[in-house]
Amino acid sequence: MPEIQIIAKDNHKTLVTTEGTSAKLSEASVVLVKVAASDVLVVNREGTNAVIRLKNGETIVIEGFFSGTAEPKDNSLVFQDENGQLIWAKFKDAENDADADSDADADADSDVEPQALLGEDLPAALPAEAPQELVSDVIYQPISSIEPLLYHDAGVNPWLWAAIPLVAGGIIAAASNHDSNDDSSVPADTTPPSTDGVTFSVDPVTSDNVINASEASGNVTITGVLKNIPADAANTAVTVVINGVTYNATVDKAAGTWTVSVPGSGLVADADKTIDAKVTFTDAAGNSSTVNDTQTYTLDTAAPSAPVIDPVNGTDPITGTAEPGSTVTVTYPDGSTASVVAGPDGTWTVPNPGLNDGDTVTAVTEDPAGNTSGPATAVVDAVAPTVALDDVLTNDSTPALTGTVSDPTATVVVNVDGTDYPAVNNGDGTWTLADNTLPAFADGPHTITVTATDAAGNVGNDTAVVTIDTVAPNAPVLDPINATDPVSGQAEPGSTVTVTYPDGTTATVVAGTDGTWSVPNRGNLVDGDTVTAIATDPAGNTSGPATAVVDAVAPTVALDDVLTNDSTPALTGTVSDPTATVVVNVDGTDYPAVNNGDGTWTLADNTLPALTDGPHTITVTATDAAGNVGT
Repeated sequence: MPEIQIIAKDNHKTLVTTEGTSAKLSEASVVLVKVAASDVLVVNREGTNAVIRLKNGETIVIEGFFSGTAEPKDNSLVFQDENGQLIWAKFKDAENDADADSDADADADSDVEPQALLGEDLPAALPAEAPQELVSDVIYQPISSIEPLLYHDAGVNPWLWAAIPLVAGGIIAAASNHDSNDDSSVPADTTPPSTDGVTFSVDPVTSDNVINASEASGNVTITGVLKNIPADAANTAVTVVINGVTYNATVDKAAGTWTVSVPGSGLVADADKTIDAKVTFTDAAGNSSTVNDTQTYTLDTAAPSAPVIDPVNGTDPITGTAEPGSTVTVTYPDGSTASVVAGPDGTWTVPNPGLNDGDTVTAVTEDPAGNTSGPATAVVDAVAPTVALDDVLTNDSTPALTGTVSDPTATVVVNVDGTDYPAVNNGDGTWTLADNTLPAFADGPHTITVTATDAAGNVGNDTAVVTIDTVAPNAPVLDPINATDPVSGQAEPGSTVTVTYPDGTTATVVAGTDGTWSVPNRGNLVDGDTVTAIATDPAGNTSGPATAVVDAVAPTVALDDVLTNDSTPALTGTVSDPTATVVVNVDGTDYPAVNNGDGTWTLADNTLPALTDGPHTITVTATDAAGNVGT
């Protein structure tokens, strides 16, 4: 509410000082309303009252302005803004007193209609934002003091006003001790109020004495202490100077404080970032004394960078980095918040309330000056990566390990017997642990664990068996080889058999579960050629070589002619290969004979079916180990 000061025109003394929306006159007075003329909407005469309506909706009523002991023309209304600028609101039908008008006009530029206050001829001291369309009973006139509106007689020194600041407070204080009945022979009082014992200071600007961006764009309340005001001070005025502009403060004598609202932009623009404050004590005789104080401050209007939020999972504390000493406020998906001060290294952490995959977490930071960053956001990742370890059968006791991982940035670690071995995430869905990274394993199976940890801290794992086999398999067995039939033999089941032909070409085959194997005969083998074969087991161990000499010559076999009365005779003959298989064929039926190993063979008596009398053609074959056949 505005301050209203009522000054008696007769003795120049302040009759009433009040804060409110109404005041009542008891004698001819100047009514000083501490409101800028630019904040006034309209001033009207309503009955016996002067009614002031402000743009903010407030209404101020001055009761008895047009009645009472004084004639209506003897009351004057003056507005005073926070810079001390005075605007006289002259009622058109009441304040036409020639003396008052001439006195006031001597101190002012001219009478000004409301709309004229916006023109180019505006007095320099008059605010450009003065009221516009006022349907008002007054006209406005800038004045430099209220002295011309007061009554004067020979007891008042007209030069007194020139020595006092041209604001209402100074003039009122100087006039408050005047009495028209004073004896002019009384010695003049030239002693200013004593400032001994006065406590006057400026508080830190804002709580931290730092102007931030928000404060710079608004108004800032400057406060201070004022105690032990001199007893003879009729008027006490506190002013502060910021960026060359003077602001008048409000003094609370009872509380021993003073306050003034100033634009933050002025504090920003002030070159030396110093508030110059002064309190002026003026006694009834117009003598003044002052006490000064200053307060320096700093400026920090730069917003901090948005905080960094580390990847967030569903359970672990939420962490990140921010400007050291700044306050980080984290907002959870349900709208609740948690705040923490970033440490000297910029790190910070707040609890995780139990978040779900896909939730969004937001964080902002406020630096010690009160500047706020933009937001940082993080999406919760509550799903663990999948990781797999390939089973391994190897003859390498320190084998390389491989596997798959679903997250291309996850950290993969192999654990063997409680020891971790970092693996390489290849970024393509696979991971690798290099050869010779693990300690040497003994032959046999080993269970190994692999874990994958994503950026949010989610962990996936898998186990697999690594089997070490450093024992070489036996050399394969080569069956006898002829010039045309497939090359075959036996080897360790599951091993890979590699056959090398005389010309250096090779053929490879995996031995079956029964160990047998077979590769093509190239068809260009000749008797006496050598064929070699080796076997490599699944662990990579290789056998020694097996060799075979090609046998491309068929054995010779002969059947002795027989003339006998035995219808189931024994048969005999010769054979060149002591190991060849001899078979007698009679009428399409085979009858195995015995190779006696001495170059002869025999088919026992009664082996053949009974033959009829007469000649019979019988065929005998000898097949050697290489499959060559003689008849």
